[in-house]
Amino acid sequence: MVGDRDRDRIIVALREHYARGRLTLEEFSARSDLVFASRSYSELRTALNGLPLRFGGIDLAQMGESVARAAVRGAVLFAATCAYLVFSVTLAIVLVLTLILGGATTTVLLVFLVVWAVPTYLVSRMWRRVALPSLRRFV
Repeated sequence: MVGDRDRDRIIVALREHYARGRLTLEEFSARSDLVFASRSYSELRTALNGLPLRFGGIDLAQMGESVARAAVRGAVLFAATCAYLVFSVTLAIVLVLTLILGGATTTVLLVFLVVWAVPTYLVSRMWRRVALPSLRRFV
């Protein structure tokens, strides 16, 4: 048996679909009449036929797009971090070899510092922009 809470929940969902432009006023009115006249859950479900599914107030399609964007951002961040680590290790090896083989002047050390600092800054900005906002949701 369908209760008033169930009807109210379906009406709220229909209002949201109407507000998002998925239903015309006539469709909203007809579906609302169907909800108020329904006596079973299958009759309630027919009022939502053809509309996107919702999960906790969020469309599943929107949730899927959000997850896909987060996955792409995470993959790009992972690739950039791996490339940065390879770059840093290679740069450290070249610096050590330079120090061993020929000694290093102040100019050479400054060049190494600048060459290392620029990618470090860029990767740290990427981490702040991509990863930290995502992690704050879980804290």
